[in-house]
Parts: sequence; structure tokens; C-alpha cells
Amino acid sequence: MKTPEYQLTKSQIRKITQAEKITRPTDDEFKARAKKEHRPWGILKRDWIVGQMTLTEDYQRGLGQGRVDAANGIEYTEDRPTGAFNLGYYRGYTNYRSDRHGWDAATCERFDRMYVIGQEG
Repeated sequence: MKTPEYQLTKSQIRKITQAEKITRPTDDEFKARAKKEHRPWGILKRDWIVGQMTLTEDYQRGLGQGRVDAANGIEYTEDRPTGAFNLGYYRGYTNYRSDRHGWDAATCERFDRMYVIGQEG
């Protein structure tokens, strides 16, 4: 069974484009911020990097594809092209059911029509 390939939305593309313009702070900037927040600067840097990773095209595609595969009952695998895609896929796949509870009816209907096999309209 071949599942549909997830397509980024206009909103996701816009966020990705905006995120590409952000420059990473220097280690000294992370250290100064860590001192103010009383947290290890390495943890702040890691959190910032993971946060930026979630704004990449690979992560967003992975997130969507994980949801598509979970909706279609496809077994989870870790065979993914990049770390960002794999992280997104993992989160999309494992959180699909709880994420779906936050969607409005129109979003659920559109997702099912576009991506759930047997629901095509």
C-alpha cells in the first residue's frame, strides 16, 4: 500500500522562508543569556537549535508524513533521509491522535480527503 506524500501548506512554506533568515547567536550570546536565566548555556544552545530545526522544510515534511502514515496505519520505521525529517516524522507519527483532537472539523475533513486512503474525494 502506497501512502500519499505529504504536501506543505502555504502557511508552513511562509514560516520556513522566514526562519531561513534567522542567524544563530554566538556562544558568547548564549552564555550571557544563560547567566541571566540561570541555566547551562549548552542546554540553551541545544534548545535553540532544536527549535530552529522544527522550522525547516525537512522537519515539516516529516511531521506531515508521520501523521499521514499514522492515519493510514502504516507501521513506524526509522528509515528517513535526514535527522530533521526523522524528528518531525517521529513527532507526527507518535502524536497524531492527540494532535488531531486539536484540529477543527474542516481541518480533519481536509486531511482525511487528501491523505487517508479510502477517503479520497
